[in-house]
Amino acid sequence: MRTTDHALDLTLAGKLSAPRQTGLMGVLLSVWRQLRSRNSIGRLQDLDDHQLLDMGLCRHEVREALTSSFFDDPGRHLTQASRNRANTFYRNARHD
Repeated sequence: MRTTDHALDLTLAGKLSAPRQTGLMGVLLSVWRQLRSRNSIGRLQDLDDHQLLDMGLCRHEVREALTSSFFDDPGRHLTQASRNRANTFYRNARHD
């Protein structure tokens, strides 16, 4: 039997994301997620500089993310900082 004889069925039985909560429950869930995210990012402070650099971050960027406004997503800030560092690295890399 050959692989090309089979079709891959990608239909999904349910939705990919949970329905959005509204009202007070939605606000409480949002605040809970923000606090959990900031707690996780706070644990990045325990890593040394080499470990942070492996993730494309520096200590200054972690501090900026933690001191950002409460309603700003600190994870998005760190993702953007890491992407900017990678883009700068590859832009400045030598092309042999």
